[in-house]
Amino acid sequence: MDMPLLIIKTKKNNIIIATKHDSKTAKHDIQLKLVLGYYWKNNLPFVEKFMELFETVIRRTLIQVFPFKKLYLKYNIESNDDLEESSVFKITLMDIIADDVELELVGNEITLEGIDNRGTMSKMTSFRRKVNETIEKEFVSQ
Repeated sequence: MDMPLLIIKTKKNNIIIATKHDSKTAKHDIQLKLVLGYYWKNNLPFVEKFMELFETVIRRTLIQVFPFKKLYLKYNIESNDDLEESSVFKITLMDIIADDVELELVGNEITLEGIDNRGTMSKMTSFRRKVNETIEKEFVSQ
């Protein structure tokens, strides 16, 4: 039995999440313009909602080719300011384990960059607010 594979690719306005196991494959896209527009229009916290969506798409894509009861995700988040004010946001997937089987990761890093609307003082003092945090989550299916 081959090790399940998780592939993350980024294109200009899309994040593609694909999984492969044995002869099965699954693929889902996150269309950034639509997602970001929806968050902005509805005044939703971008980072929190984006991470929820990212985790959900990973779970949905993986379960289509490798059904699991328990999923462990470990990733790092970095930004150039506090999460809601940052103009650069980087996610690095570190570990994904489904039912004690570690997935092989291909393309484990996503960097989102936007227009930096922070003022000069905010930019100069942002080193105090920068985020570099490792998140560990476990999801259990019923």
